[in-house]
Amino acid sequence: MPSRPPQPPLDRWFSSERTMGLASSVLICVVTVTTWATTWSDWYSYRTVERYADDPDRLAEADLFSGSLGIVSAIALFAAAAVFIVWLWRVRWNAEMFCRGEHRFTRGWVLGSWICPVVNLWYPKQVVDDIVAASDPRTPPQTEALRDLPGTRLVWVWWLTWVVGLVSGNIVQRGVLGGTNSVGDLRTNVILSTISAVSTSAAAVLAVQLIAHIDDLQANRPWVPWWASDQGQQAFRLPPAN
Repeated sequence: MPSRPPQPPLDRWFSSERTMGLASSVLICVVTVTTWATTWSDWYSYRTVERYADDPDRLAEADLFSGSLGIVSAIALFAAAAVFIVWLWRVRWNAEMFCRGEHRFTRGWVLGSWICPVVNLWYPKQVVDDIVAASDPRTPPQTEALRDLPGTRLVWVWWLTWVVGLVSGNIVQRGVLGGTNSVGDLRTNVILSTISAVSTSAAAVLAVQLIAHIDDLQANRPWVPWWASDQGQQAFRLPPAN
């Protein structure tokens, strides 16, 4: 899937994405809070079924908590995902101008890699790997292929923790949708829900660090497009943050 533009992207210029990155980081923190709230509601439901299985009022109350927090969590996740994808799309634009190196996927995969089943377990990491490599000031502008450059430990750890949280969370969600009612099944669900919350929280912390890292790389790299890097064009840099 060749991704290098057929000609230099002259329809835009570099742009600072610090504000969008900050907004994404804040929303990621909100998602972390709602994730733990949802985990608490899972434990509450489990304890209610375990102790008050014959009390319909308590069971209804537990279902109300679980359903309400589930809706809030879904809204927060959607908002964070939308802002993060927009930020990722824009830093990909910058990366394409910093370095001519071929990205592994076309720009459409900045979004598609997250929503396509199965490949969403590794495609997004490769998209981010290429953005980091192209944004790094140490990467020569005329580098031919970004896939040949070594990845960073930050991206690796972020992605592994995210996948663990994603997989365990999906198992819990299937149990909920499948109408899990027995105490044993609910116990398994809350354990997996806790594992998902821990992994997702770790991934959130690392995601905030990754956003800041990419923004710093792009701010510290001279704002000269790769096709003008050998023409002595004046370099522009992002002004320091206030």
